[in-house]
Amino acid sequence: MIGNLCFGIIHAAEAGAACSQGQDVFTSCRIEGRNTEVLVCHDDQFATYSYGSIGQAPDLILSETIANLDFRPWSGLGKAIVESVIFYNQGYSYEVVGGFDRPFSDEEMQREDWHFGWIDIAQNGNTLGRLDCVPETVSYAFGGGLYDAKLAARQEWDEGTQSWVPVLDQTTPPPVLMEHVYQGIVQDCLPASEFRFDGVQLGDPLEKLGKLGSPEATDEIAFSGHRMDRMTVPGLQIDILHELVVGMVSTSPDWDTPSGLRVGLSRDEVIGILGRMPSGQADNGHEILSHVCLDTQKTAITWSAVIGFGQADRVQSIRFASLAP
Repeated sequence: MIGNLCFGIIHAAEAGAACSQGQDVFTSCRIEGRNTEVLVCHDDQFATYSYGSIGQAPDLILSETIANLDFRPWSGLGKAIVESVIFYNQGYSYEVVGGFDRPFSDEEMQREDWHFGWIDIAQNGNTLGRLDCVPETVSYAFGGGLYDAKLAARQEWDEGTQSWVPVLDQTTPPPVLMEHVYQGIVQDCLPASEFRFDGVQLGDPLEKLGKLGSPEATDEIAFSGHRMDRMTVPGLQIDILHELVVGMVSTSPDWDTPSGLRVGLSRDEVIGILGRMPSGQADNGHEILSHVCLDTQKTAITWSAVIGFGQADRVQSIRFASLAP
């Protein structure tokens, strides 16, 4: 009997709400001290979150594709089996956690508190509070389910970055993040060719930008102490110094790099293109920073790239900059 706990829905009592036809439950429960319940369901394409009063229409329903779903599988360590999903909505995040302590005896099987769950609520990354589940109402599906749906979406869990990354095959381009040895130190870097948005590259002369318009003077001062000019087109800002492109900021998915980096991608998609997180950087940081791989281009030595994340952990901007035009 104990061995059968590794698969299927682990529960003590149904929370009350039910998934739509064709969907399976990931986790559900009633909330302690409130007349409310939470339910997370999924099929092979979408996952949904619903929260509201027991027996009533939900107050909040959120949906996300399986490919973009922020699902954290069990690590495989410890007595407790625990997994979670995070849904995002207008700056708020709702992390729904479900799990159970694995019973190793018949006596432990008789306990009523070996299931657990909760909802962690945050706004713009700042924790607002936690809603605990009533243990005996927790339903939690372990062994397949969301994990298999992720695999079917051609993704695999990477322990190093604690994220889902695309499965590489013969049609998948190689990772764009590279390693470069400089003065005996191995550094992560991006190739100089990656510092380009469509036909505009860092270091380009002003004469190549004629079709985009004319730059205007700004009050911003470059590191060299000189005032910069700026050209602005929909979704792209281009900074110019000494008639060379010294900076670019993309805020629109219409502008992408040769590898496909662009505004709107999820963090997992960015890591999939890069191949991994740059060494020493937090997996859940607000930015990913990288420098150019040193080569024969002296102007490229001080090039840097910053990928900024915003709502729903998606790319909000991509910034290229040069300190030495």
